[in-house]
Amino acid sequence: MRKMKESVAAVTLVLLFLIVLSCSQSKSLGVPEMTDEQPSKFIVRTPSDVEGIDFVITLDHEVANQDYVAEAFSSVPLTDTYAAERRVDSGLVFLVFENIRQVEEYIIPHEDISAVVQIRYDMDVYDKTDVVLTQENVIMVHTTTSNAGIFTRSDVYILPYPETGFEYMSFLSGSETEHEQQLDILYAALLFYYRTADPSYQQVEYL
Repeated sequence: MRKMKESVAAVTLVLLFLIVLSCSQSKSLGVPEMTDEQPSKFIVRTPSDVEGIDFVITLDHEVANQDYVAEAFSSVPLTDTYAAERRVDSGLVFLVFENIRQVEEYIIPHEDISAVVQIRYDMDVYDKTDVVLTQENVIMVHTTTSNAGIFTRSDVYILPYPETGFEYMSFLSGSETEHEQQLDILYAALLFYYRTADPSYQQVEYL
């Protein structure tokens, strides 16, 4: 069953990156050119990897015009014993590909950002992922809460633009995370971004 799921993910990613590569050959990776008639915010719902729960995906060009700050919050001081016992005293931002190194903050300057795609499960649980496209990397930030909302942590994945979708499978499978879920989220966000950049794609709710 696991091999079947990975095969499906692989095929989907290959199809995705055929779209991505064809788009990148005809336009830069920057924010699509806007006109006075175009909205600045796009929203779409699509089935997620959780049965019966949709993804809500948002592309808001205004978000890309400000510095991106990975969310991190604690209602108790990180110097507190409670935080130390839960191993978050070094920071609530986890850099996944740097041996899950913890830092207190992670900021991407707005001048480096091309677009930010925000994606969340349509349920009353704080579990969201932002996919930040820069000129050099695709940065995925997964944010959740724990301990009855005392801690808000962000896991940061810094990914290069790959030549094939198989590269993302390799990157994420070595990240000590549930990489199949992260792949679902990543390709849903990227596919939405590139389809939104294409004016022939009309299945979007405009706000």
